Amino acid sequence: MIKETYGNMVRYNIAKERTQEEHKLLTRKIGGTGSYSWSNKPFELSVMQMAIIDLLYDAGKDRTYSPKQMLNRKTREAYVLDRDWTVSSIKNRKQTSCGHDEVEYNMYTLYDYDPKTSEKTTVYQGKQGEKYADLDELEAAAKALMDIHVALEGNIDWKYHYSDESTCKGKCGWEDLRHPETKLPCKHHRSAVSEAVVVNYKHRETGHIMQSLYTTSSYYNRPIDDADSYDMVIWDEQDHTEFLKGVDDGEVLLAIKYAIRQMRTESRPWLESNYEDYNYETKAWEYKGKRGHYRLTWWSSIAAEERTDAVTEANIAKEGEVINGWTFTTSKSHYHNGRQVVNGDWQGTVTVYGVKGSEYYDRDTVFTQEIHWRTEEEAQVLCQMLNSRARVASHYHDYLPKNKAVVYEVEKVVRLDDNFVSMCTDYTPKQYYKLCHEGLITASSNKECVHTYTGNTGSEKV
Repeated sequence: MIKETYGNMVRYNIAKERTQEEHKLLTRKIGGTGSYSWSNKPFELSVMQMAIIDLLYDAGKDRTYSPKQMLNRKTREAYVLDRDWTVSSIKNRKQTSCGHDEVEYNMYTLYDYDPKTSEKTTVYQGKQGEKYADLDELEAAAKALMDIHVALEGNIDWKYHYSDESTCKGKCGWEDLRHPETKLPCKHHRSAVSEAVVVNYKHRETGHIMQSLYTTSSYYNRPIDDADSYDMVIWDEQDHTEFLKGVDDGEVLLAIKYAIRQMRTESRPWLESNYEDYNYETKAWEYKGKRGHYRLTWWSSIAAEERTDAVTEANIAKEGEVINGWTFTTSKSHYHNGRQVVNGDWQGTVTVYGVKGSEYYDRDTVFTQEIHWRTEEEAQVLCQMLNSRARVASHYHDYLPKNKAVVYEVEKVVRLDDNFVSMCTDYTPKQYYKLCHEGLITASSNKECVHTYTGNTGSEKV
């Protein structure tokens, strides 16, 4: 039975090829094992599971299928593939050689290496047979050079510095030794590469099908006795219609039902039949679905991601836009499930007033710098009160005057959610801030103060 990741399913032409965004989405929704990103491994699927996902994804969120309705050519092929086929590695069928300077010979190099100075000098370099017929002759010449230095208190371990053998295959006619279109390496000047394909093995006389020609156990992995009697059959080179002849739809239906059970587990919650769907127009949950008719569970999260994408795109486009003293400002972007998320709001500044000591105050200071007043006059009232109190305005021991409390200005950032952008037109940041503190701004939009707004619906904390 074939068990592969979604990415491999696409690579083997088992799963439907999709756009890059759709590929990322399905990879994300299928998910994987492990609780952490560093330990997460993509789930492996059967071909039947993959066929069901492709079918239901293309159907969309408003279409459901019963197992019987899932019977089609793709699920029949999935049944055959799961039953008789496997994945194996073969030499890449598209790899070729450049056809330029395709030679191959051994190159001999002889060095004179001085172990005392570490100097290495090339004495000879040429093809095998030109001066030295084989490696024995080359090593004999290297030993002769080495013996000279050994006699001068050298070390026999340095023998590897005196000769070298390499294979020369000529100069490739392709840039970077790769085919200009396929980008596969030159078969001659580089090594052969492999590809993974869907295969099985068919006996030349009996027609018997095998998924593997090896007998595997805990102790050995060896070919079966008559492995030479089997030919490899590659799936994508065959007429698939022939493989579907005689397929029992009853068996396919059982395979579909089995796959569905595997796709409704706690670790793989991919399918649902009876379900509730949220209607954003009516602001209510609606019961939908029918027992035994399935759809993907991913649609609500896909819709949420699409809304997030739309908001992010709109926020980026509005960055720096100015309305009546308000500037739309985006927050630092972050990524969630591989998707960029950018939030933003309308910001403006207002001048407010605080009270502080002109220098550092003793620990018996009774006021805080975190309290701000909308007007300088309000702040001055507290200033005068503090400076008139002996315990506050004078030192406890000698009653000498302390540094007086003073009023200072603070530039406060006022924020307004984009849902209330109409208020940006109606009010400047200063006006909005004032109305908030007077309880004249609706509670849902007010983020600047805390008060109780009393209306027809009762009391609401802001």
